Amino acid sequence: MEMDEALEPLRRVLLERRIVGYPESVVAAVEAAWAALAGGVDTPSLWELGVLSDGEVLEARRLLAEAEQELWPVLRLPATIEGRDRALARYCLRDLLDGRLDPLAAAERIGFELCPADDPGSPLRPVRGWLYRAEDQQEHCGGLTKEMVAELHDLASQLLAGPLS
Repeated sequence: MEMDEALEPLRRVLLERRIVGYPESVVAAVEAAWAALAGGVDTPSLWELGVLSDGEVLEARRLLAEAEQELWPVLRLPATIEGRDRALARYCLRDLLDGRLDPLAAAERIGFELCPADDPGSPLRPVRGWLYRAEDQQEHCGGLTKEMVAELHDLASQLLAGPLS
């Protein structure tokens, strides 16, 4: 496993960390630490993080901050909030396309949490538009049609290939 690939789960955990109360569970942080260690990334904080029990949330947060500092040059995390939001949006879109995330859950996260409300030029804005139509369809038709889900998948593919690549 290449180091960059080994760090990918840790990148995601660190990007998610900006959410208040994250991580709620230590499991994702421990798994990310083990993936990095298995890939040859070796720091004291990763070793400590890798042995935490699920109840040690505050310690996990502290060790994630230390790991971020120790590995900052190789993590290549976005420095701005907008950059972090777009990186998280890429993860959500990939999860959607891989079937790990429900279409409405993905669209809500991207359209409302990661797309800046005051930026009409955001490349994530079309996801918000899709979400409004999907919510309307759910209310009036009792659920999403296959066509609506396919439209979101097409939009996700376009975003991953274009402005979010």
